[in-house]
Amino acid sequence: MNPDVATNIKDDLTGVIAITLNHGSRLDEYCAAKIPDYNPDRFEALAVRVYYGKETIVTLYAVDKSRQEGNNFTGGKIPVKKFKTDVSFLKGFSDHIGELNFTLTTGNYPLADMEVINK
Repeated sequence: MNPDVATNIKDDLTGVIAITLNHGSRLDEYCAAKIPDYNPDRFEALAVRVYYGKETIVTLYAVDKSRQEGNNFTGGKIPVKKFKTDVSFLKGFSDHIGELNFTLTTGNYPLADMEVINK
């Protein structure tokens, strides 16, 4: 979802988040410690999705390295395994974060066209 495109309902916010892990921290190692059956020799973390609403659901999408050469998935696509977990995945994750940066926008105006005038 591109936060620079006005496609949202007026009161909704969209955005992008960027996290830099502390030196020496690896997402795959963290996933192996938190998710049963996650083996970093077989899987490589690709994306983490967090849903917060009536409940908190954390979904990890990991490339299945053992199936990259197979033919049981659509050509040109990346075979991934989905690991669904709960908020317990996030407990302790902040210890691995060096920096966190995100911007949320209503999408009513392109962020690229902003000019801060109260400097």
